[in-house]
Amino acid sequence: MRRVLLALLPCLLGSCALLGTFPERHPAPSSPGQSSSAATTTEGGAPLAAQAEATATGRGVTVALTLINVDRRLLTLRYAAEVNWGACGLPPYVALSREGGPAVAGPAPKGRLNCPELQFTRTLRPGETLTLRRTLPSLPPGAYTLTAWFDGEVGGKTVRVQAPAVALEVR
Repeated sequence: MRRVLLALLPCLLGSCALLGTFPERHPAPSSPGQSSSAATTTEGGAPLAAQAEATATGRGVTVALTLINVDRRLLTLRYAAEVNWGACGLPPYVALSREGGPAVAGPAPKGRLNCPELQFTRTLRPGETLTLRRTLPSLPPGAYTLTAWFDGEVGGKTVRVQAPAVALEVR
């Protein structure tokens, strides 16, 4: 089983990159095709803030969700692969809707899809951040609203940390 998980690891991580950073004091301004939001919606009482950013290119849409430890103590985050956009993947989880329209469905999986028991644990010091990235397929031109969130555990409690919605223009 361990060999199977190790063989699947590159595929599972292909749509998600994990980067640890320290928080920016002043976020960079957005450019055309790039949108960002800051603040958070936290379910479960986690002392985390979230910031989302989305960039549209010819190859697809890159989404970054930055989680910030706003507590004065170490926080241990635990999370696992779940189904999002038609495949198993690690956070950030993403939902899209056309501006003023219905939700945009992600690609459907081919056949039955089961996510393996792939879990990660990351400890953040006070003020430290964790940036999670996902690349979505190309979208038709138009205006979209993107929502990104993190589902996991903090201190043994289940939490959802959601960044405010981001407006995204795909040309």
